[in-house]
Amino acid sequence: MNFKLLHLFHEYGSPLHIDLILEVSGVPRSTLYRQIKNLTESGLLTAVGKGTYAPGWLADEISRIKNDSFDELISMAMPIMQEINKETGESVNLTVVRGAKVKVLAHLESIYNLKYSYVEGQTLDIFKGASSKILLAHLPARHRQFLIESDIPGDRQPALREELEEIKNNGHAVTSSEVDENAIGISAPILRGGKYIIGGLSIAGPIFRIKGDKVDDYIKRLKEAASDISLMLEDG
Repeated sequence: MNFKLLHLFHEYGSPLHIDLILEVSGVPRSTLYRQIKNLTESGLLTAVGKGTYAPGWLADEISRIKNDSFDELISMAMPIMQEINKETGESVNLTVVRGAKVKVLAHLESIYNLKYSYVEGQTLDIFKGASSKILLAHLPARHRQFLIESDIPGDRQPALREELEEIKNNGHAVTSSEVDENAIGISAPILRGGKYIIGGLSIAGPIFRIKGDKVDDYIKRLKEAASDISLMLEDG
């Protein structure tokens, strides 16, 4: 695997078209296609358009671990989270994948006495709750498959894969009593380029308070908010 190709993204920026990579790398076309295929399958590159590539989920995760910083994501998301918190009165959470777990990056508490609290910096099970499943559903297939096969018994894998596929197709996750009894979680994905998962934006509260049309309203609000955050990150 030719890791020297990755240096081109540092030197020339991202994304890069394959014609430019071919020109500056000096690698024969057939060899280059094979190397890009290997880098893409490993998660170090991802296709973002016809013949255009950017660093993939694994490269991004390595960078995040090295820098240990999500400051930009938090700063972009926080004003929108505050709006949602004020509108709904419910707990609002920002979550990201960290290895095989999920981390709560930011949390705004519910205004009500009965609440289901997360804690900033808390580590969550990636297989339980809307705020985790929304991330798992949008991970690259190889990454998601590795996590499932590493932790979930074989007889439970088909149902989980079906659930995650439905979450991805719907563009949101709704779960009940998976993390806390009688609690509902609703989450939408924050995506880069419309497909690469950056984080999850969630509302959590008791089932008796979040039901009926309110669930649909919160789904719509979270999707709009997540899309706004994605656009701000791209512009930034």
